[in-house]
Amino acid sequence: MSQPPVVTRFAPSPTGLLHAGNLRTALFNYLLARRAGGRFILRIEDSDASRAYPDAEAALQQDLEWLGIDWDLGPGRDEPSAWRQSARQDAYQAALDTLMAGGRAYYCFCSIERLRALREAQQKAGQPPRYDGCCAALDPDEAATRVAAGESATVRLRVPATGDMTFDDLVRGEQRFDASAYGDPVIRRADGSVAFLFANALDDARMGVTHVLRGEDHLSNTPLQRQLFNGLGVAPPCYGHLSLVVDAHGAPLSKRSQAAAVAALRSQGYRPEALLNYLARLGNPMPGDDLLDMDGLAEGFAPDRLSRSPARFDPTQLDGWQQQAMAAIPLSTLRGYLQIEVPAERLDGFLALVRPNLRVAEEVNDWAERIFSADWRVDPATAAGSPQPAAAFYETVARVIEATGTDDWSALRPALETATERRGGAMMKPLRHALTGLGHGPALGEIIRLMPEPVRRLRLQRAAAEAAGVIDA
Repeated sequence: MSQPPVVTRFAPSPTGLLHAGNLRTALFNYLLARRAGGRFILRIEDSDASRAYPDAEAALQQDLEWLGIDWDLGPGRDEPSAWRQSARQDAYQAALDTLMAGGRAYYCFCSIERLRALREAQQKAGQPPRYDGCCAALDPDEAATRVAAGESATVRLRVPATGDMTFDDLVRGEQRFDASAYGDPVIRRADGSVAFLFANALDDARMGVTHVLRGEDHLSNTPLQRQLFNGLGVAPPCYGHLSLVVDAHGAPLSKRSQAAAVAALRSQGYRPEALLNYLARLGNPMPGDDLLDMDGLAEGFAPDRLSRSPARFDPTQLDGWQQQAMAAIPLSTLRGYLQIEVPAERLDGFLALVRPNLRVAEEVNDWAERIFSADWRVDPATAAGSPQPAAAFYETVARVIEATGTDDWSALRPALETATERRGGAMMKPLRHALTGLGHGPALGEIIRLMPEPVRRLRLQRAAAEAAGVIDA
């Protein structure tokens, strides 16, 4: 018999901006589905309107679309009742009726005061807090009559009182939980709203989700949710629980972690492929350090290889992937960021030259000004820490370049070293700084070749004047 197609999902609540931690969860689910040729669902768990963050849902979709994480079912693909939790109340009620009719759930009339007293007594006795089953044996008809008469009640899931609840975790292997430590959890509150434990599992059942990758903070929910699936007569999905993504201090990333918010990283100029390649490897060992497309990342993804240890979000490592992404960006894409006029005959050569030196694409404009603009000037603040030879050095350089009449660096460099009596960095560092204002960057010979002759002459004149103490050259 053929296996059913793999169906995964990402089910965020719209209570804040997407950050690197929950993005990694979305990405892992997407890669799992993509590798298997399956389907990926975006579900919005918005049943708690009081915690909703303004525009969070729209921002979430923009972030995923920017990254190229597309969904088969979700916003813009189907009716809200198919993917929005707040629009699925009828489905929840029907499932509750099924559980109640099968004796897998029951009404609970315990007051808040009683439950608080029970919890305090258990804590004093050194026992784990759990419901004591006070209402579990009530006659169902009697309980229904009391509810119909207006008495307040929650609905609890009936969980085995003893024994082990086990399952195989895609990441962590066999998991075993003692049923006696749980008690019967509330799946519908007294106000009629359904609990996460119930709605989350039911949505997975109704949407045909076959695999769920989620944070390890949900691990203890899984045995209870599997009980829900059993009560509904539906096969549970395969669960895998991911290690959490933490910051430099070991604290889990949250929706308050603005530094790791996807929107913030995008506004700083990070490339989507840099973020994807970094997060796809965060806690997921993959061979090689090549920049991969989505198909390549999917091919290298396997839940059973994922680390069980916390994964630290390291901006320095992200910057390394950003550098690779910038070096691989097509010239046509880079051209779209350019707002400074560059001579047409030098455009492609310029873009190819500066591309490996860009941290973000917008920096192409800074390099265009440094190389082509007669109005651009070296920042005095950077000049203070740069080599400062005498004015004669810059005058000699200008004279040799003009007299040599070549932009071939293999011929020009030895001529400059002989004329200035400087070798290597002693000659190149001050010259580079005079022309670009920086002590690093693309090959100096290529800069001299690309820079228009009038601009180059003006830069050297200004450097000589400043070395001579004449500020306004």
